[in-house]
Amino acid sequence: MEHDEYCVIAGVPCIVHNPAAEPIGIVVLYHGWGSTMDSYQFFASLIANWGYRVIVPELPWHGQRGSLDYSDEATLQSHFWSVVFQGVQEADRLVAELSRTTDSPILMIGHSTGGFISAGTFASNKNVHAAVVVNGSCAWVQFEQSFREKLGLSPMNPDEKDALRQRDPFCNILTINKPLLLLHCQEDTSVPIDSQRYLLKALSDSANAEYIQLFEYPGVNHQITLGMLQKIHEFLGLVQKERL
Repeated sequence: MEHDEYCVIAGVPCIVHNPAAEPIGIVVLYHGWGSTMDSYQFFASLIANWGYRVIVPELPWHGQRGSLDYSDEATLQSHFWSVVFQGVQEADRLVAELSRTTDSPILMIGHSTGGFISAGTFASNKNVHAAVVVNGSCAWVQFEQSFREKLGLSPMNPDEKDALRQRDPFCNILTINKPLLLLHCQEDTSVPIDSQRYLLKALSDSANAEYIQLFEYPGVNHQITLGMLQKIHEFLGLVQKERL
């Protein structure tokens, strides 16, 4: 039976779930906007039962680290990218610390805002072996442009667009050959699926296309489904088998 513990890793509050036996790898699991690491206890325990040590970091301005009016559109617009950018910086430090203490493969899973963080870290950090992005985005400029159009907001100015492009995982993902699983609800109104389809279209002529899969879930809006959990389980098994 796995057990969990609260700790601080690389300055970030985390919950760690340990499997009953020696772990076969490490999964860093990121929660979404308005959620907390505590609310991901069941998700983490499920992955731990598959044999992984699971680390759930708390996002900036969430849970133990403060709060925001998460349902307020103005708050979302003013804080979303700050949470993502800081989350990626913290993830890099966390992965660096884990890499110094273990030879186990490090994988990332994230939902919603956590999916953005997982994508950004996966694309730039050589110590992240594979990732799963659930209802997130790997093409940030494309996402932001579509988001602003949907809400009738002004387009990004050149400085804003350039700053986002410098952090966008899109170009790196086109050139790296690491396993990446994308799971997305077709009716997602919080993070529309368009930017993930945009990535897959850009990859269609790339030799790296074989490393990336997108599975779409019709009739569902921004949720984690049982079918997604099954795909994650299968993906982690394939990644583990390739390392043996």
